[in-house]
Amino acid sequence: MRTRWVTSTLADLCEMYQPKTISGKELVPDGKYLVYGANGVIGRYHKFNHSDPQLLITCRGATCGTVNVSEPNSWITGNAMVIRPKNGSIDTRFLEYYFRGGIDISRAITGAAQPQITRTNLAPLEVSYPASIDQQKRIVRVLDEAFEAIAVAKANAEKNLQNTGELFESYIESSFGSRKVRSVTRRLGDNDLLEIIDGDRGTNYPKASDFHEEGHCLFLNTKNVRPNGFDFESTVFISAAKDAQLRKGKLRRNDVVMTTRGTIGNIGFYSEDVPFQDIRINSGMLIFRANCRALYPAFLFELLRSRIVKEQIREQTTGAAQPQLPIKILSNFEIPVPVNLADQIALVKEVRGVEREAQRLENVYQQKLSAIEELKKCLLHQAFIGKL
Repeated sequence: MRTRWVTSTLADLCEMYQPKTISGKELVPDGKYLVYGANGVIGRYHKFNHSDPQLLITCRGATCGTVNVSEPNSWITGNAMVIRPKNGSIDTRFLEYYFRGGIDISRAITGAAQPQITRTNLAPLEVSYPASIDQQKRIVRVLDEAFEAIAVAKANAEKNLQNTGELFESYIESSFGSRKVRSVTRRLGDNDLLEIIDGDRGTNYPKASDFHEEGHCLFLNTKNVRPNGFDFESTVFISAAKDAQLRKGKLRRNDVVMTTRGTIGNIGFYSEDVPFQDIRINSGMLIFRANCRALYPAFLFELLRSRIVKEQIREQTTGAAQPQLPIKILSNFEIPVPVNLADQIALVKEVRGVEREAQRLENVYQQKLSAIEELKKCLLHQAFIGKL
């Protein structure tokens, strides 16, 4: 049965203030005390300005309204608003949960370009709570127990999701190194096996004004080539005239594309399923064109996205500010190639079957994670309408 609840403004219930800010230059890497900024811990300092844990609300930036709780003996900067209960009428932990699900903090946020929360805007927000502190603490205990169980379920789902990806990677690696088929070690630069083709980087390379939302030839950008295939949610095109000016870098069916600058090793396979007839790569990509008499194109795609190649990419990528993987380095990558095309085709079929099952399991775990988040919202809602 619902006990008596009362409603007060945040100004009546709490003290609200922004502590003294310290600059990034003042932070001490080996400082004894944690420093809290807009989004949680930002460093360490040799002093603290709060001995007890404090409820903090991010009051500037894109994450405005986010809730944090500081550790004992920490320094809190002015980018976080301290919300401290006064007069003993409301429990701090109850208020923390209330900010996480019982109050519409967006009503206190102003500014589009630079969102912010001020005490003036927070002050009139209303909080409904049980008049009894014991009842508030009972609700906190119920939520603590429920959220602890939810955290365990979420961790298990996330671990299962991670395991699904790792098992698929391991399967690819073990399949390509399988002793059931006769394989030989070849190099990517073996011209009898495949051709590596660069894009056109000459004077006719498209400028920003040459790109259009629609057109004759799709011009790939980094958003189009992802770790496991193409993504055409965002596309740009060049005209037929501009396409004709360019020499290298035009795709043929069954080509494989790899990103080799910036984000390294993303892969796309230009199969018959891709709905564009004319496609060119940009200057940060390469084309891998298999000799179909020696190398099954779909097998090449699977091989290039396997851990066998990813490990070599990780070891050989150069450049800190702008990572890149030149052709001369890629050419020396070693790959296992089954001698018989039939074995390559069979391996691809096996890998695709396992991938479908891995995708199914991934969807299951993603749905579980979504359900867990909905459960958290539902529990908080029930708590603050007096039904817990």
